Amino acid sequence: MDYVDALVTLGRVTAEQWGLVTAEQAEQAGVDKACLDGLVQSGVLVLVGAHVFQLAGAPPPPHLDIKVAWLQSEPGTPAWQRLTGNSGVISHSSACRLHGLGDLPVGTVEMFAAAGTVETGVRVHHEPRPARGQITVVDGLPVTTAGRTITDLLHTGLDGGHVGGVLADAARLGLVDLQSLAQEVGVFASAYGLPASASGHDLISRLLADAGEQVSAPVVG
Repeated sequence: MDYVDALVTLGRVTAEQWGLVTAEQAEQAGVDKACLDGLVQSGVLVLVGAHVFQLAGAPPPPHLDIKVAWLQSEPGTPAWQRLTGNSGVISHSSACRLHGLGDLPVGTVEMFAAAGTVETGVRVHHEPRPARGQITVVDGLPVTTAGRTITDLLHTGLDGGHVGGVLADAARLGLVDLQSLAQEVGVFASAYGLPASASGHDLISRLLADAGEQVSAPVVG
């Protein structure tokens, strides 16, 4: 396959995948390694992560590191085929970034995944995949819902101020029902310094106070 045909072929993949393509996807499309290397050397493709390339000239997509890590976890499967089934799900701090919640430090990419290569800067949570109702799609990526994300952050023991900031933003954006969330998070109350008799509502109030936030009424979203 010559470079022109290869570029047309890869364009069909990148058009549906934020301008990105993995080496394995390229090979499956008929673009061999020698041709792929030639496109990189000529500047047509840019290496943006281990075995992940972007078409040159296009601006990097938002949250490039998350998208690269997610593609790397199943490099042979196109993104549009991974929104169902048992594919990896972006979670924890990375889910907060995609939802626009809180001010957690940007660093490690976090996801739930049963298998796959773990690259530097990626944390894979090898736990049961969240239920279908706990997964949503943001910018073409499967992501834990705001409610599930908050529960996951509490499970990891993240400090109350950061969780409270995420919670307040989720409520303001209508991404979480505080009444329903309170029923889920009560089990974490003692871990955040509340008495054994404390309820999920008490924990939510504590988290919001730790963040210097106040939400006067539950928001249904």
